[in-house]
Amino acid sequence: MKPVAWIIAYLARWFPHRAPTGLFPLGRPDADSPVLVTANFTLTIKRVRKALAGRSVWLLVTNSEGINVWCAAAGGILTENRVIDAIKVSRLSEKVRRHEVILPPLSAPGVDRKAVRRETGFRCRFGPVYARDIPAYLDAGKKKTEAMRRFDFGWRHRLDMFVPMNLPIYLAVAVVLYLAEPALLPGFTALFWTAVAFLYVFMDWIPGRTGWGQAMLSGLVFAIAQAALDWYSLGNPLAHWGRLLAVLIVFFAAGFDLAGILSPRTSDAERLMSNLGFRRFGSLFVEKETGRVALDRPKCHGCMTCSDICPVGVFNGLDEEKKMLFKDQGACFACGACVKQCPEDALSLIG
Repeated sequence: MKPVAWIIAYLARWFPHRAPTGLFPLGRPDADSPVLVTANFTLTIKRVRKALAGRSVWLLVTNSEGINVWCAAAGGILTENRVIDAIKVSRLSEKVRRHEVILPPLSAPGVDRKAVRRETGFRCRFGPVYARDIPAYLDAGKKKTEAMRRFDFGWRHRLDMFVPMNLPIYLAVAVVLYLAEPALLPGFTALFWTAVAFLYVFMDWIPGRTGWGQAMLSGLVFAIAQAALDWYSLGNPLAHWGRLLAVLIVFFAAGFDLAGILSPRTSDAERLMSNLGFRRFGSLFVEKETGRVALDRPKCHGCMTCSDICPVGVFNGLDEEKKMLFKDQGACFACGACVKQCPEDALSLIG
């Protein structure tokens, strides 16, 4: 992938960016080399290739319509049917002796492993969440550490999201200002990126249960501070009323899907779209089940599949009756992975 194309894909990651599908050899794989499955989102493939540099593996790229693994799986795009098609079309069974593929665990909300095995004869195994951990996972005999199972919403993730998630919003307003009132553009630029940086840095400490709520509270504090400064220096708290309004509007825009992007909380944007009656909005929104995970204890056989696949650590081992325990049920954000993968149908989303 050329540098310019990669930069464009990175900055426009709100939107699909398709890569070719099919079976690709990395290094010099043979009939005994592992098979790794991924989506045909350009950035995902680049990161997987980088992580596997110097390794000999097969990379099976499935059709996710150019969307990343997690969004495509949760949105019903990356499903077992796409994996089945990829295995059959690539004639994978003729190239490898071991009928096993390693799926990205963030595909768990969409891929029924039993259906894949029934239709193709290939067993599905879920690897580590991050591509960078794949080499260590393979070296350990395909065994995962706790860290390999979990998605990290910390600073590394926030830095990765900072520019690409906010650039489309910034550009939409900046273009209008440039055409209508270019003198306002520098001030808007400084205000917008300051607001985004403040929310990204202090989100964990800002009171509020929703991202938009946190953003509006922050905007209100900034606006009050500006009004207080004007009152002290000019004797009129509304001397720059336009600036106060701009602060509130910018923080509202900067808070778009803040919770869904930076934390394991329900997406405010998805909730809004659902309330407005949208079941789908292109590739940006697909309605899915919501609620919190619940356990039907009599059905649970203690296989711990749910604990292995949960990206945020909702589960906490087995009790004395070999039934799954919850570590933090409130941390569940209804990705649906455990519900989809439970072999006994013992889990469901309620509420």
